[in-house]
Amino acid sequence: MVSIESFVATFSGVSLRPIASKTVFTRRLATAVILPGILTGMLVVAAPASAESGPATGICNGVVNQMAHRGMVQENLLKAAARKNAVVITQLQGERAALQGEADSISAKIAEATKTIVTLEAEAVQLDAAIKTATEDLASVISQQAATVIAVDGAKDALAALKADQESVTAELAPLQKELADLQAASAQLSEQVATATTGIADKNAQISAATDALTTLQSAATKAADNLTAKNSQITVAEGELAALVADAQGAEDAVAGATQAVADADTELQRLVTSGTAAQAELDAQNAVVTAAKTALTPLQESAAAAGAAVTAKEAQIVTAQGELEALQGDVVEAEEALAGKNAEITTAQRALTGLQADAVKAADASAANTAALTAVNAEVTALQARIATANADITAKQSALTTAESELATLQARKTFLPGEITRLQGMNGGNRETREARAALIVVLQTELKAIDPQITDKTTKIKGLQGDLVTLQAAVTTLSADLSKKQQESSALQQQAAPLQATLTTANATVATKEGEIAILKNALPSLSAAVTAANSAVSSKQGELTTLQDQLSVLRTAAATANSAVVDQEKLVADLEAELPTLTEGVAEAGEAITAQRIVLDGLQSDLVDANEDLVVATAAVDTKKAEVTELNGALPDLRSAVQEADVAVAAKQGEVSTLNTQLDGLVIQLAGLNSQITVKEREVLAVQARVAPLLAQLDGLVDEITAAETQMKNLQSQLTTFDKQVTDAQTALRNLEAQKKQNKDAITAQRVIVKDLENKLGSVQKAIRAIDGQIALGGCVAS
Repeated sequence: MVSIESFVATFSGVSLRPIASKTVFTRRLATAVILPGILTGMLVVAAPASAESGPATGICNGVVNQMAHRGMVQENLLKAAARKNAVVITQLQGERAALQGEADSISAKIAEATKTIVTLEAEAVQLDAAIKTATEDLASVISQQAATVIAVDGAKDALAALKADQESVTAELAPLQKELADLQAASAQLSEQVATATTGIADKNAQISAATDALTTLQSAATKAADNLTAKNSQITVAEGELAALVADAQGAEDAVAGATQAVADADTELQRLVTSGTAAQAELDAQNAVVTAAKTALTPLQESAAAAGAAVTAKEAQIVTAQGELEALQGDVVEAEEALAGKNAEITTAQRALTGLQADAVKAADASAANTAALTAVNAEVTALQARIATANADITAKQSALTTAESELATLQARKTFLPGEITRLQGMNGGNRETREARAALIVVLQTELKAIDPQITDKTTKIKGLQGDLVTLQAAVTTLSADLSKKQQESSALQQQAAPLQATLTTANATVATKEGEIAILKNALPSLSAAVTAANSAVSSKQGELTTLQDQLSVLRTAAATANSAVVDQEKLVADLEAELPTLTEGVAEAGEAITAQRIVLDGLQSDLVDANEDLVVATAAVDTKKAEVTELNGALPDLRSAVQEADVAVAAKQGEVSTLNTQLDGLVIQLAGLNSQITVKEREVLAVQARVAPLLAQLDGLVDEITAAETQMKNLQSQLTTFDKQVTDAQTALRNLEAQKKQNKDAITAQRVIVKDLENKLGSVQKAIRAIDGQIALGGCVAS
């Protein structure tokens, strides 16, 4: 059984063993004093003093609370409780000091992070300024580059013109030089023959032997010259093939520039149209407001006119009643005159029946001709429609081919990306260096690349399927064009046949019309008798007509007045509706002005993108054109070597032919040399005159050719300088773009760093708040003598 002392010690937290050494009276006194308080504490389940911050449930066993709840307490018990509370307070103060140190550390980190953010934001401002400067520098260099491209094009045109002049002069000079060489060779040959003839017959055999040896040498030289010419022609053929390929590439680049230029022009036209449309929408809104005001102003006089028109109608109806009585008497006179006229009209009717048959024949002929014309028109319309369908199909083929080219390019890009990604992932996985953030970023990048690699195969499959579909569409469209072309040919044949039928049908129609004209002349004779009869009827009818005219005038006036009244009333109603409708259109017009503004902004973005594409296309054209010019220079250099080689071949051939002729002459005309000597001297004189004449024509052409060579050299030097400037500008553009990209990358890093620092500051502020809350809880517990605040 638990003793009273143990029970009290358990619930009070104070040892009672010193009291146990006293007298029984003392123990009983302590029990009598403490037990009621302990029992009261048991009823509320009191907890011992604690430094933990939490809600207090029950009575605190600190000194103050023990005195408040137990009344008279023994001094030793009070001292023991005070000591225990002092220990708890000391422990709490230690915990508070640790928390305060942590709070100070967090505050310092927050201040450091905030300072870092301020520094990064200042760097961001500097980066923005640097990016703006780099963008302006890039635009300036691109502008200078474009101007240089234009200058290069001008220099190319000038150089091409000079080379064309050079080729023209060379072409004109070549036959003259050949003619001069031939004349000089002939003259030399004649002189040699004269010398040979004068040496005498005795030396002829020796000359024949020497000529035979020389012929062998010349033939060997001619063969070598021909081989050299053949080799040079082969080199030119290869170079010209390469030049054709480069020209094709340059033409493709030029077409791309033309397409991009057209796209920019179209986008600019669309922008101008949208701006015009926006201006028109605003003008329409303003005009609508003005129309609403004018319509309201016009409504009042319309209402006044409607009232006046009603009064005029009533007066006119009374006048009509009087005129109708007078008309009935005059109509009886008309009946008698009409009976006399009827007999003559019966004769005319008989003739007109005959005319009707003739007219029917003419109508049939006209119908046949019209049917032929209609059929011809229909066939021609079908021909036009088929031509339009063929043009549409050809346009569709062009569009499909363009889409196919784009899809094949995109497929190549995807395949290249598929080849690149595994190696890049392996490279990144092999990297282990860097801090924790760098490793996490690298891991995230690997995940992104792996995701992209997984998704790229379906994209390649889809792109391949699309390419196959486009290829199938092209086959279908080309088959459709073939079919339509066959249909067009058939319709054109039908049109030709109908055109041949038109002339006979027109002749039949002309004959029928002539017969109708004859019968109409007979009817005209009968009708000539009608005027006198008709005059009587006319007189009677005139009186009736006069009265009917009066009546009609009155009725017309009545109708006009009624119409005016109805119109006036309708105008009032219409004007009221017009005012309402015009006011209802105002919100729509206001929305139209806003939509036009949005469309203009969107089109300007599109135009900026197309202008960027045009710059890229111009760069490609410059590269392709430079390659063509280089190859043209190579071909020109090879062609420049041809005249010398051809001249060498021609001279060798001439020499061989001359030597062969000489040998033949020596062998066959040995006995006739003396007779020919006088003729040879005369021929030499003629040839020398011809040589002088040709030399006089060659000299100015040579001078002109030398001048053109100098001009071409200067133009080529200028071209090289401009191309060097263009290369420099290309490097400057690349450098400026690289600098801009680096600044933009630094801007992104700076932005990411600011975001990261702000996250750090937020986390530190949250931690600081938690620590400060704990400190406030401990301060409250210490203030209560070690008890937790309730």
